[in-house]
Amino acid sequence: MSIRRPVSGLDPVMEEATEWFVQLHEDPRDEQLRPRFEAWRAVDPGHAEAYERVQRLWGASAHLPALSRTPKRLDRRAVLTGVAGLGGAALAVTATGRLVLGAHPFADYRTRAGEVLQVTLQDGSNVTLSTASALEVDLSAQRRRLRLLAGEAWFETASDRARGIVVEAGGAVIAAADAATFGIRLLSGGGRLSVADQGAHLTVAGQQRRIEVGQAVGFNGRGIGAATPLDANDWSWRDGQLVFINRPLAEVAAGLDRWTGQRTLIRSETLAARRVTLITATRDAADGLEQLRRAAPFRIKRLAGLTVVRDL
Repeated sequence: MSIRRPVSGLDPVMEEATEWFVQLHEDPRDEQLRPRFEAWRAVDPGHAEAYERVQRLWGASAHLPALSRTPKRLDRRAVLTGVAGLGGAALAVTATGRLVLGAHPFADYRTRAGEVLQVTLQDGSNVTLSTASALEVDLSAQRRRLRLLAGEAWFETASDRARGIVVEAGGAVIAAADAATFGIRLLSGGGRLSVADQGAHLTVAGQQRRIEVGQAVGFNGRGIGAATPLDANDWSWRDGQLVFINRPLAEVAAGLDRWTGQRTLIRSETLAARRVTLITATRDAADGLEQLRRAAPFRIKRLAGLTVVRDL
């Protein structure tokens, strides 16, 4: 029997490892499950490594099958980079095996899940960091360069034609010559730029385009997508609201996860693609799935740090 693949932003092997974790957690006494898991793990060393990472992240219970080999020590790059699905969080494991997470410890400004931070930079620019976000600032007499390391942020840049301003995010460079207002959201493999005032130049993967006022575009390692009208709902978190209108459940769940610091695993592609509408306060993000469940019935099971959603 092949394993069902969950709907998530992870690479396929991490998806499979997460699915095995959930099944073993839900059915620890299933005698047929363990041999199938061991067979999957033995196929490729990458499977064992992926499952080990999932164990560390979710704090595996004693009844979960542990790996016999000693976990490899994490090098500095791994500690700073973290693992997929953590929204840029750094990961470290102490000598006792305790998991320690910290969001970009060397960022100049950062927020934890559920937090919003408003920052006025030395040049007079204002930046609003959304939940689970991190920003690096490099201001000098010659340049103004910012780097969005994780999450999303709304920028209201101060006028300075001599230096302009550059924001690096998700492999892209966003440049404005004068005062501009725009938002950047990092997504898996890229991001999305929304421009509210003055316009900005977007450069990614060798492509360059001017994004005009009222436009939004997605970008990734292959280039820049087609422009669409800026959707104010994408930035409603600045007013303490989360607004999802006719969006796939998987997208809504991922948005809620960023505010709760949890992770949601949807066990059905059909359910993940189901269109739903949700308007709730950012402070109530943890209750978002419960609100949706009353309108679009599905089952919810909560584990340690993980919410599993499945059809009725």
